[in-house]
Amino acid sequence: MIKTSELIWQDTQHQMLFRLIDDIRQEPFQVSVLEELQYYADHHFALEEAYMEALDYPQMFSHIRAHDRFRKELKQLSARPHEMSLAVRQSLSLFLEEWLKRHIFGVDKEFEQFVLESEQK
Repeated sequence: MIKTSELIWQDTQHQMLFRLIDDIRQEPFQVSVLEELQYYADHHFALEEAYMEALDYPQMFSHIRAHDRFRKELKQLSARPHEMSLAVRQSLSLFLEEWLKRHIFGVDKEFEQFVLESEQK
């Protein structure tokens, strides 16, 4: 049976996402942070989605839609990174941070509970 401690990969990846989001606010601004955030978010979401598919998670499609919204927002907001002022980056960082918190404590917790209760592990 999978225990909560065995889902630590998810928490570790969430921490990395928060660190990257925080890095958007840093001076001097490194454009590579946005690229790294997009790459890491894609990797994290793909892993979660593969896990959902393997366990036949009933809320998989709505969860994936939420991931896709994040991907789309991040891509649109970072389309012109060299034109992003500190104020814009701070707003972007706050938006992404709040989105991620709501996602983690909402649909990710629901998925975690499903995993813990699943007999398909």
